[in-house]
Amino acid sequence: MTRNPATATAIPVFAVVGHPNQGKSSLVSTLTQDDHIAVSPVSGTTRDAHRYQLMLEQSVLYELIDTPGFQRARQIIAWCEQHSEGAAGRPEALRRFVQSHRDDPKFADDCTLLTPVLEGAGIVYVVDTSQRFDATFEAELTLLSWTAQPRLALLNPIRETGHEAEWQLALQQYFSLVRTFNPLQAPFEHHLGLLRSMAEIHLPWREGLMRSVDALSEQRQQRHQHSAEALVLYLQQVLQHRLRLPLAGPKDQLKQQGLAQFNRDIQRQEQQLQVTLAGYYGHRNLDWTGEWQSLATDDLLDAHEWRAWGLSRTRLASLSGAAGAASGLVVDAAVGGTSLFLGAVVGGALGSLAGGFAGRDPLSFEVLSRVPGYEQWQLGPVSNLEFALALAGRSLRIWYQLRCRNHARRDAVLLNQSDLSHWLDGLGRKQQVQWVYWVRKMMKRPLNESEQSQLMGLIVALGEQMDKPGQHLS
Repeated sequence: MTRNPATATAIPVFAVVGHPNQGKSSLVSTLTQDDHIAVSPVSGTTRDAHRYQLMLEQSVLYELIDTPGFQRARQIIAWCEQHSEGAAGRPEALRRFVQSHRDDPKFADDCTLLTPVLEGAGIVYVVDTSQRFDATFEAELTLLSWTAQPRLALLNPIRETGHEAEWQLALQQYFSLVRTFNPLQAPFEHHLGLLRSMAEIHLPWREGLMRSVDALSEQRQQRHQHSAEALVLYLQQVLQHRLRLPLAGPKDQLKQQGLAQFNRDIQRQEQQLQVTLAGYYGHRNLDWTGEWQSLATDDLLDAHEWRAWGLSRTRLASLSGAAGAASGLVVDAAVGGTSLFLGAVVGGALGSLAGGFAGRDPLSFEVLSRVPGYEQWQLGPVSNLEFALALAGRSLRIWYQLRCRNHARRDAVLLNQSDLSHWLDGLGRKQQVQWVYWVRKMMKRPLNESEQSQLMGLIVALGEQMDKPGQHLS
């Protein structure tokens, strides 16, 4: 009997198997956080077995093997039945089949699929529940049971309507664990839940997989913290951005030229934020050029566009009045039990909001110097609170898209302004007051180290709000 080396190793190894076009590659891509893996709706995209390891700090947490789909399971069963005596001989019969047919093009995919399993890899069997269970799938399940390897079945609800109950009954006859998991849409907590389930099917790997759960949870928190730091840095830069212009030509023409340059600067800073945050979350091949468009120059003068990305004018007016009336209120930070003790300043800072966003101009535009030979205009910084909240809202949307996006997705990053506006309006009142307070403060001056730390805490708390059920803006 051939020894199973993968079963003996401390590193958990799983072969992801199933019929063609069931979502196997998508599952591997999501669980290994690798967006380079070929994912396609075309049957037979995976033609070879490819090994992918998830590594953190040079340590391998686990390995997944992406395999081609079954092609001739019933023929393999027929061969093994002729070359084995009873159930005990079936695993060895499968090994002999692979050895004698590995060079036969007719069985190339099946032999490629079975090889890592027969070498000791655990099995994750993936099915698309939109398809009905039939004899073809039953042959695959029978064949996998003959390997005598630990195995888990995953129901992949690719479409809203399907036959999940039918599949559940069938799979329970062959697998000790059956779970539902959509690799394109499942939130991060479901990733961890799946790893916990995988830990249950083979005790020698349990400790390693549970360590993986802890390590990935810690990595996730670090990504959120790094992202909060990047967001604070970006907001300070974009809200304090200034552009110097020579004092030459008509004022309106000069201002229009300045707005175009200012907008290019904002676009560049926003695109750099996209790259930075994508790097933190391990996304390297994102398409931002579809629906996600940078602010056009005309948007700098379009208050309707600002409100789509920030808080509604009604909500801002409401916050203004409430904050002015509650000038002595202590505002909780909503993170770690810390209080910002904004009572004395909230009233003064927000009490004048009602008129603070009434003007159309998003940026200050003033003569900086009239000294002969050094005449200059200055465009910026951002002077309109609505516009400032729009820029801040866009940055939150970028972060949201990345923290909630699975690595198996290949569609362009989506843009839905109204969803974000609705989400911001749906925040708790204290969080809204805090968010407006900090945006307004950054319009006036850069934050000191202590203030940056407090704002990062608020942003992390907002991120947790994003992750709550019903808040997803996919």
